[in-house]
Amino acid sequence: MGNSQIKRTFLLLETQNRGTSVFAPLCKSKNCILYLEVMQLNVGFIGAGKVGGALGLYLTQHGVTISGYYSKTGTSAQEAARITGSQSLPSMQEVANLSSVLFVAVPDHAIEEVDASIAMGMEAQRIHRDLSVFHVSGAHSSDALKGIRAAGAPVGSMHPLQSFGEPMNSAEKLNSTWFTLEGTEKAVELAKTILHKTGGKYSLIQAQDKPLYHAGACVVSNFLITLLESGIRCFEKAGMERNDILKAIDPLIASTLSNAREQGTVDALTGPIVRGDIQTVRIHLEAIRALLPTELDLYQSMARRTVQMLEDRCWTKQQAERFQLLLGETIHVN
Repeated sequence: MGNSQIKRTFLLLETQNRGTSVFAPLCKSKNCILYLEVMQLNVGFIGAGKVGGALGLYLTQHGVTISGYYSKTGTSAQEAARITGSQSLPSMQEVANLSSVLFVAVPDHAIEEVDASIAMGMEAQRIHRDLSVFHVSGAHSSDALKGIRAAGAPVGSMHPLQSFGEPMNSAEKLNSTWFTLEGTEKAVELAKTILHKTGGKYSLIQAQDKPLYHAGACVVSNFLITLLESGIRCFEKAGMERNDILKAIDPLIASTLSNAREQGTVDALTGPIVRGDIQTVRIHLEAIRALLPTELDLYQSMARRTVQMLEDRCWTKQQAERFQLLLGETIHVN
């Protein structure tokens, strides 16, 4: 029996024999064992980049023990170990055998290689199977760890819906970050229990829905920057200095996001389209076509999508037809 299994067995027996234990209220459900497990977790990381470093620091700050880091880049593992008070380890096998939970925090294209290596180690009994393994990819489901799952270990994906930068700041942001979870039953329950300990919020998702979920994340994160750049180019062409533009539009962006949070997306819409002001949209199109034609397709696409958002609320067939002619594509209105 492995070290972590001994600790979990001891805690379970202690709780069973002490009805007045502080854990007793929690032991009315199947989450009892998992809650006790989290008190003795040893979390290891394969991958010590921005996500691995920040997630390890976040867990450390909430009392979870980090067993260590393995990375092909030794310096990144050493730095992640330093900020989490853990250790840099020389192999995947070693970090796995010192852990009860293993996070695979590598680029998406490298997950398959890690899965194969850990699964091979389990099959050869070089790596213990008393191990729950998670990857942190947004695009891929726990099926990316199918080798480890076939070897008998619980597997899951635990994706933080956040973009990552410097580890200290990113770890702080994780305190308000939403996570999405999927995987085998035990892995999902364990992930929920870890987030209960850290105070993290989460949603459950089905494996087959991960690509669509990740597409949504890219739209609101990556493409938001693309959209901002398009707007900035319009301001620049109109004569504003780029260094001034972000400062100038910051209150506008902040108030727009605030309205969306408070009212929902459709009710937060403002501007000429929601007012049915087709003349203003026409002069926008004329100006962009004449002065900044590279931005015309994006403006038209956004305008068409805005009309579609409004169609169930306040658009008439006649309004839609007028915008249809202007924007050059049929807009379907109920």
